[in-house]
Amino acid sequence: MLLGLPPDLSPLPPAPAQGRTKGDDNFDGPATEAADIASTLIAEFRRHLKTCSNLPASLSGADDVKVKLRVLMTPDGRLAAEPILIEASASMKGPLLMQGAIRALQACQPYAMLPVDRYGEWKVLDLSFTPQDFSAS
Repeated sequence: MLLGLPPDLSPLPPAPAQGRTKGDDNFDGPATEAADIASTLIAEFRRHLKTCSNLPASLSGADDVKVKLRVLMTPDGRLAAEPILIEASASMKGPLLMQGAIRALQACQPYAMLPVDRYGEWKVLDLSFTPQDFSAS
């Protein structure tokens, strides 16, 4: 209940079927569950990403800034689209961190350590970044 008003219980209109395939009920939908990929695989992904990243010059490892990006992947371990910002610290340095993270994600392709047989678990990844995730320039 919001402001004493009853909740809106009207049914949602059906989503357009355009561009969808049979059995693809969540096409363009938000990530509804976190990827259940083993922590060792995530650690390997992060290690690989760090080899391709440099901390933007205006940032230091001590900066308290964080961004979270939604990354859409193809089965061959490449970015399917530009990463999408879903969360960020209220900071002037946030855009710098986001740009650095996107550059690193693009430079490190392909992510061959991601197992093709588990693509359903990693086709959409929500990844958090802080200055500590980057190599010092």
